[in-house]
Amino acid sequence: MGLWRGLMRGAKAFAESLAEGPEPFHYVAGDLKVACPHCQGDLFHQGYALRNTRGRTLAGLDWTDGGATTLTCDRCGLIQWFGREPRRVEPKPKPGRDWSNE
Repeated sequence: MGLWRGLMRGAKAFAESLAEGPEPFHYVAGDLKVACPHCQGDLFHQGYALRNTRGRTLAGLDWTDGGATTLTCDRCGLIQWFGREPRRVEPKPKPGRDWSNE
């Protein structure tokens, strides 16, 4: 494969990964596996949201309100809010060829 063709394949793969967004993960909160209460899905996309109050918003002090971690179910889209950040469970590596030495 030529250099140009390899660069084009890499650029295309990078663009596709950006379009799809980050892959979902499993999470644990309070020593319990997080599951969606609507569809029982267990893969989530993590986000962050500002928790604000009317009084502070009226006074222009939104920045003093705390934030929360959100987990959006990959299957149905239900959003769950967490005051303490859940722990992401890293997937176990799939068996196969070890590319680290090449």
